[in-house]
Amino acid sequence: MIEPISQLETPHKILLIEDDPNYARLVGLMLSDSGQLNCSIVHYKTLAEGIAFLSHNGAREIAAVLLDLSLPDSQGFETLGRLIRQFPNLNIIVLTGLDDKGLGMQAVRAGAQDFLVKGYFDDGQLSKALRYSIARNNILRRLEETQRIAHIGNWECSPADHYFTASDEAYRIFGLPTHNPFTCEELMRPDCPFFPLLSLQEEAQQAGKVQRDIWITLPDGERRYLAAVCTASRLSNGAFLFNGIIQDITERKQAEEFRKARDLAQQTAKVREQFIAGISHEMRTPMNAILGLSNLLAQTGLDEEQAGYVNSIKQSSELLLGIINDILQVATIQNGKIKIERKNFHLPSLLGNVVEVLKHKALEKGLAFREEIQPGIPEQLRGDALRLSQVLYNLVGNALKFTERGFVKVAVKRLGEEENRIHLQFEVEDTGIGIGKKDLKTVFEAFSRAPQPDRLYEGTGLGLPIAKSLVEAQGGEIRVESAPGKGSRFCFSLWLERGRPETTASAVRPPGPALPPDAAFRLLLVEDHKLNQAVARKTLEKKWKNIEVLVAENGEEAIRLLRQQPVDIVLMDLQMPVRDGYSATKYIRQNLPPPASEVPILAMTAHAHISQDGTFRQYGLDDYVLKPFEPEQLFRKIEYYLTCTP
Repeated sequence: MIEPISQLETPHKILLIEDDPNYARLVGLMLSDSGQLNCSIVHYKTLAEGIAFLSHNGAREIAAVLLDLSLPDSQGFETLGRLIRQFPNLNIIVLTGLDDKGLGMQAVRAGAQDFLVKGYFDDGQLSKALRYSIARNNILRRLEETQRIAHIGNWECSPADHYFTASDEAYRIFGLPTHNPFTCEELMRPDCPFFPLLSLQEEAQQAGKVQRDIWITLPDGERRYLAAVCTASRLSNGAFLFNGIIQDITERKQAEEFRKARDLAQQTAKVREQFIAGISHEMRTPMNAILGLSNLLAQTGLDEEQAGYVNSIKQSSELLLGIINDILQVATIQNGKIKIERKNFHLPSLLGNVVEVLKHKALEKGLAFREEIQPGIPEQLRGDALRLSQVLYNLVGNALKFTERGFVKVAVKRLGEEENRIHLQFEVEDTGIGIGKKDLKTVFEAFSRAPQPDRLYEGTGLGLPIAKSLVEAQGGEIRVESAPGKGSRFCFSLWLERGRPETTASAVRPPGPALPPDAAFRLLLVEDHKLNQAVARKTLEKKWKNIEVLVAENGEEAIRLLRQQPVDIVLMDLQMPVRDGYSATKYIRQNLPPPASEVPILAMTAHAHISQDGTFRQYGLDDYVLKPFEPEQLFRKIEYYLTCTP
């Protein structure tokens, strides 16, 4: 080995395969005299020794190879061919005798970088050839780095010439080591990992160029998705030259498939939500008539048998309504549409509303039904009163369903507090049938109900899962303690902020003073459904004998009536022909003069989604009543807006 003559920079390794030691020394002296390169020369006398060195040490460390074509173990053009086939990315400068100059030109056409004629080049020409080789090597390495970053590889193939070469990144894309390149003969075998590229080559020979995305399987079983482009050109000898580029687009493909799946899921969820909302509306509308007429019928002179039939109709209708509400709520949760708000609310009023709405179920069974708030808990709190109410309605409704004797109690206790917030525990306790130990693990799972051998309880089994989802959406946790025959105790804890005195809005309104039965006021009912018109009118007239009910069948009629005469309150359906309730309300607020523009307007709708947020207020609606309406709930809201508002 001839050592480097300069330490000015990292030396470049030059492999010299030359059987004449004198000529090898001459090459070393030329490089020493030039002083232009910092090189170390590794010298071997035979092709086999050179190949062994390259295989053992790695061809990437060699900046260039000076190759004599006449060696003891290899002669002529075959010397170059053997080296190129095994190390296709080497920079090879062929050394030829004067008589073999034509062979040097042929070598360049076959893949050598350059050739020098022995005895006819000086140190400057040698340095120039090596500098070009080193520069080319640096460019190739930068290209390889670029390919690695972009996951792009390239290859060339000429089967007729037994020639195949591929970049390092091509090997990496196929999950193969780069130090053991394939030969053209190996490429033709079906078990060769590169074999799938042959089909591209065959198509390119017919069409000139082919572009296709393909799946490949790596040796470890992993699948990758490649974008491949192959062009074929005919050489002078009639053979074709397999130029190809491949790019690993697995991540892009997976991202596209994920995006498609996500878009499909979102579209499916949207369609499902629209479908469920539509079904909810279509079922609630006739149920409003069924429940309303049942309530009116119950107030007439019925014998015991008739009263029993009416009561069964009401119970079945309420059960069906509960199922609709549960399905709609689950769809909202699954679609990620729950929005947790933080607004002031009055805790005693919230709890009182829950008890007021559900107390009739307790009275029917003769149960004691009471509420308790631990002394010292602030009355004004800040949180999502709507979601809190929904949880309590589900838990209390469940307790009333499964309790035949004894009591149901709702309690609020303090767990701890910080400067601006308080940690509360809400408890719903009953003396009902209880839950077995093995069923406690699944009690909060959808459609899960503890089996009862002596009775079948109606329902979807969605109430508790809904309660759990709503509690967790507010950052709380829920648990249950129960034993068969000893009742149950459901507890959930929430951190709630202390109410802000400057905020007067309340998500739960305190009950207003009751209007006497002889109260006289004018109410405009905007409703296109004839039967629902009759139900609402009769229900209101039975409550207040001096009420005057005006009826409009759409929003346009409502606007016309309000222009003609004053009214005290409006019940506005939202889905109507000609002009819907949203549009009509907005027009009334913006275009009619006072007092018509300031009249309280309550949405009376079968669209249960109205309770999910406060967007209805953007149109000027003050409140809402869901169909089918509970008469007492409707009466309370009318009383509030007629007595508690200016």
